[in-house]
Amino acid sequence: MTGWHALLGAEIPIVTAVTRLDFLSRRDSAAAVQGPDVGPSYSWTDHLRGQVEPLDLEESLELLHLGVGVARRAYDAQHRGIHAARRAGASWERIGAVVGTTALTAWNGHQRWIEEQVELFELTGRDGLDDVGAVEALELAGERPVGLGHVRQVAAPEVAPD
Repeated sequence: MTGWHALLGAEIPIVTAVTRLDFLSRRDSAAAVQGPDVGPSYSWTDHLRGQVEPLDLEESLELLHLGVGVARRAYDAQHRGIHAARRAGASWERIGAVVGTTALTAWNGHQRWIEEQVELFELTGRDGLDDVGAVEALELAGERPVGLGHVRQVAAPEVAPD
């Protein structure tokens, strides 16, 4: 592969990937509104004059590839943020509120991420979490939150035998 496709195999700065993703997304949106009558364009300033050529096949695939790559990095960053928040003493209730979900859902999602990181390490031998890292991450995650987050589980009163 050439161009941006090859770069995505290497670690490019997220800002660079997001900038290119934004440019291609805007260009695609503008071309879709404009219609297919526009001819080839060789200037990056044509979009300022309302003349935008639709994305070709390679650029369309680049847009898809960039979107997938940025989403993966954002997903990983979210869970690294959860890991940092737990290290700093954040409860699952607070993490769930930041993520926009319940404590239990946030905890379950983080457990899946840890499992994915272990699988990644098994595949690559270098990325993800090894056994020691996985155990540390699981210990840091702590016990499964009780209930659904919006319902508190209360111990049932003991009933005296008849």
